Amino acid sequence: MTIVVGAAPGQDNRAAVDLGVVLARTYGKTLTVAAISSTAWPPSRDRIDAEYQEHIRRIAEATLDRARELVPADIEADYLVRGAGSSRRGLLEVSDSLDADRLVVGPAVDGKDGRIALGSVSNGLLHSASLPVALAPAGYRAEAGARLERISAAYSGSSTSAGLIIGAAMVSAAADVPFRIVSFAPRPRVISAAGIGLRAESEVVDEWAAVVREHTDKILCSIDQLDIAPGQTDMAVGTGPDWAKALAAVEWEHPEVMMLGSSGLGALKRVSLGSHAMRILQNSPVPVVVVPRRAKESYMRGV
Repeated sequence: MTIVVGAAPGQDNRAAVDLGVVLARTYGKTLTVAAISSTAWPPSRDRIDAEYQEHIRRIAEATLDRARELVPADIEADYLVRGAGSSRRGLLEVSDSLDADRLVVGPAVDGKDGRIALGSVSNGLLHSASLPVALAPAGYRAEAGARLERISAAYSGSSTSAGLIIGAAMVSAAADVPFRIVSFAPRPRVISAAGIGLRAESEVVDEWAAVVREHTDKILCSIDQLDIAPGQTDMAVGTGPDWAKALAAVEWEHPEVMMLGSSGLGALKRVSLGSHAMRILQNSPVPVVVVPRRAKESYMRGV
């Protein structure tokens, strides 16, 4: 299987390529860098239109040339230009045809450095993809030879995030990467205004951490393949006056990814982010892998 990296024609794709390289090296996968030529596809018979199509294709090929310079020699990679009605559709078609393991995309052009910024393509992918979508923050860079230092799984207490915990644990075990469960608890304004002290807040956080530990222990210890004892899994709870500070309160490795579950779209089992998940994504200081509901079943099969 391969990891597909979407290279946006005419843009800086370093963040997406670097993340794709780290994932490919960590998981022992090949890399496929795809640039989508999406203007008026299929081309008409009109000569002017055909010439313009060729111009767009040359831009896409030049984008792949720049991507080749970013992929190190230890990563086996293919490069392709695909014509499609839209960039979103083209990336999904490439991923489907290659039975891709992940689809990696970069930030929107106007993204804030160090944060994930959704553009029209990445936002569309999150609502139509049937495979995990990895999102690179703006300005993301990885050192030569880098592998993931850790995989964190965001847990909210829902049945969807419970399935994600199992999937993330299976992935980390297969890749021999440390695994951690993270949960975030932004303080409501009314609690902050009430003047509750740091000691009381710490007690609340400790209580929530104990609840998360109890829930996730039951989930993970029920999976024989994982061989995890109660209390063995690393866990962190981030709290703060808002989502940004709650995520910043947790220590992060580099490189690390956070796996984030989706609420799904019913029987279609596609990606749909809830409000909490979207806030986590927008404030994450590390790349986020958004996983469809089918993740639990596919990971349990060793995919």
